[in-house]
Amino acid sequence: MLLLEWFWMFSWPVVFFIVVALCVITVEGFSLVTRNLDRMDRSNDNQVGRAAAFISSAFIFICAFTIVTSWTEDAKVHSAGEHEVVAAQTLVREVKQLAPTDSSVRTALTHYAQIVLHEESGETGELAASAKAEDAFVAVEKAAVSVTDQPGADKYRAGEVLDSLNEFKMARQDRVGELGNTIALPLILLLVVTGFLNLAAIGMFPGGTSHWVKQTFGVIVAIAVAAMLTSVVVLESPPFIHQGLAAPLESFISELNSQ
Repeated sequence: MLLLEWFWMFSWPVVFFIVVALCVITVEGFSLVTRNLDRMDRSNDNQVGRAAAFISSAFIFICAFTIVTSWTEDAKVHSAGEHEVVAAQTLVREVKQLAPTDSSVRTALTHYAQIVLHEESGETGELAASAKAEDAFVAVEKAAVSVTDQPGADKYRAGEVLDSLNEFKMARQDRVGELGNTIALPLILLLVVTGFLNLAAIGMFPGGTSHWVKQTFGVIVAIAVAAMLTSVVVLESPPFIHQGLAAPLESFISELNSQ
């Protein structure tokens, strides 16, 4: 995954042009190596043509599966993040009904949301549970429990606060659990290998008499392959996922600060 992390340093247009360059080099490299082969020998056309078609089909299928899976996982992460924010908003409302003058829970939640935004949303290039965020969540728990333990607190409202706190805790666990759902490395490697074989086959074959047609077709295929590979890189990148996670958190922080 180190190669993916290196790609994530750049914006997606830059990634696309880098991948296009690598794909074109692969096609043209194999084309150059096989340029001087005997063009009159066409006895292997059928066999090689079927093999190239099979490799291309395998690449398209694997790439489509990877893109759909990545998109689905991204949607789950964003949905879990939104659910956590909704649970936090519910907790704030329940605490306000129990103790209208209390600000400890709101302050703790603001601190927690800011840490999650920075540490666990992909802003820093990482999508993983943060010890700082866990500590901030514990602070929210302590503040909420402390409010329910105040002398004379309404038992029913205190129970609602604890229920909301438990819902908030489960929402955090769900979101953190989704952060680790990334495409498996073997699938990424299989995608790269089939893409490479596809480009190599295009570069070597067909070996018709028109090198210009072969070269143009090879570049077009290289761009198409690069577009699909770039889609996978972008969908798997923390900066892309961060956009969906940051919006509800930023809105929540703004809401807390305005109270």
